[in-house]
Amino acid sequence: ATGLLYPASVQMSISEVQSAAELIVSMFAATTSELLGVDVAPPAVEIRNSPYLAYFDHRSGKIVLPHWPTLDHKQQAFFLDLTDTPEEAGALFVALFNEFLVAHEMGHWLQRGLGIVRDRYDSEQEANNIGVAFFRAVEGGKTRLLNLHSPLGAALERLVDPTPIDADERQFFNEHYAMLAAQPAAYGYYQFRFILDSIDARDTLDFAVLLRQMASE
Repeated sequence: ATGLLYPASVQMSISEVQSAAELIVSMFAATTSELLGVDVAPPAVEIRNSPYLAYFDHRSGKIVLPHWPTLDHKQQAFFLDLTDTPEEAGALFVALFNEFLVAHEMGHWLQRGLGIVRDRYDSEQEANNIGVAFFRAVEGGKTRLLNLHSPLGAALERLVDPTPIDADERQFFNEHYAMLAAQPAAYGYYQFRFILDSIDARDTLDFAVLLRQMASE
């Protein structure tokens, strides 16, 4: 994939957030089509605030993303608690939900399209690996990853590992996924760490290699 992605910002309108996300989605789908030799249509993007913030809705075939300026105060408060200033909270939110997680959700779109079945733990990690690999392949994308790493790592330090001391992390995450997904601090701990792990492993993550491995399963 080539092309420069323009960064999301807290001042972006709903339509601007949608356009920025659609650029990532179309580039991801076009690169997938090229590498696999099949013509795949990109999913639609809908900007709508929801309790789950960002997700791929396989029933409607849409990637649903949030909009920071119109987010409810309770959801904004969570990110304000993870940062030192409102500006830092907004910047972290848009870099995460309006940029990186767009490619992450395209990873779930890819899993669905290829009929790949994973447990929740592996599915999330794979989607993050795919997201990192995609950004590495885009002009300026590696810088975006590195710019996300520091504030996300600082935010993670303010969260507590929800895994019980005597529990297996993978098993706990899989068995209690619905409960965790409804608790921003608990789910955020895992997802932030998964993303950071993927960014740390960025030099080993090649988009074409990962895509072909998934398609060959």
